[in-house]
Amino acid sequence: MIQINDRRELIPYREDMSVLVIGGGPAGLALAQQLQERKVDYLLLEKSPHLGNTFRSMAANTRLGPWLNNVLPTTKAGWRIALRRTEREEYAQYLSDYAIQRNLQYVTSVGVESVRKEDRRFRVETTMGDFLPRVVVNATGYFSNPHTPSFRGARESKVLQIHAAHYREPDTVRRLVNNNRARVLVVGHRRTAGETVESLYRAGFQVCLSHRSPIRYALPSMLEACLSPLAHVLEETFLHWPELPIPPSLKSRMSAGPPRRLIEVGLVQCLPAISHFEEDTVVFTDGRDLPFDLVIYATGYRPALTHLRGLIQPDPVTGRPSLFGAESREVRGLFFLGLEGLRSFRSQFLRGIREDAIYLADCLTRYRVPG
Repeated sequence: MIQINDRRELIPYREDMSVLVIGGGPAGLALAQQLQERKVDYLLLEKSPHLGNTFRSMAANTRLGPWLNNVLPTTKAGWRIALRRTEREEYAQYLSDYAIQRNLQYVTSVGVESVRKEDRRFRVETTMGDFLPRVVVNATGYFSNPHTPSFRGARESKVLQIHAAHYREPDTVRRLVNNNRARVLVVGHRRTAGETVESLYRAGFQVCLSHRSPIRYALPSMLEACLSPLAHVLEETFLHWPELPIPPSLKSRMSAGPPRRLIEVGLVQCLPAISHFEEDTVVFTDGRDLPFDLVIYATGYRPALTHLRGLIQPDPVTGRPSLFGAESREVRGLFFLGLEGLRSFRSQFLRGIREDAIYLADCLTRYRVPG
């Protein structure tokens, strides 16, 4: 007997269930709901104490797209909130409520240490013991594996450096540098970089932005929300083909609101890409050598796959596993959900994850273990 879900009910379980889902974010929960609806034997493991913990740990000013795009299967966004942006805290609570209301089978505070293939089953070693499922679905996403670029001299420099994944609010910077007027360099050119720049500037810090690629701005929030229903129709009609590459115009963009105004009027100085670090300064590709108290990398993430080390060999540049559909090309019975470009460009969005979960549940319902 183990404790399942936030209500702490005791229910029986088998260590040799059919499907083990790793990750209690939107991808894992959407799949669990679909498996339960199809009466497939499964269990979901989440390493954090709470489901949707990724969203609880994001920066305080993070806002997602319209609720219309973000709800999981069997949930409808009511007309009062359908076009309103989703706050991170309320989305985290929505995920917890979603699991409880549907009586999904999950366990929190269980870390997966390794996954091995043994004959026709897997051996999944966890902090709670071993599991022996026939199928493993990795739905761990990206956000627990922040990507920091490598620059010459960065490790030796006295300039403090953190990833945006570890930035919550301006007090994070105050605690690190003990200076209310610190010079902060944000590295990146998409939404997270813009949100970080805005919050730091409002708190009184001296902020600069370094970017290698041109900044592209998103539509204004209200216009984006109003166009969401039309975007859905266009995607369904013309753009929803498997293996369709992500159009550059649909990748994450910087907010068109305050970040754009701060940059355009010069209150936030834009700098080119970093060349290297000196002892107390950052050197840029145009030759400028400037002092900073802190560098924050808003440079994205890579798939969180450390627990699969030794089982698969991800691409050394992108960190992505080699897939045929949603299944590993290297290990039969190992599936993935929540990866960018999994089935089409929509897989990078919550609305795409919702659809991919339905697709994968259908596949697993028909799946037969090879051997």
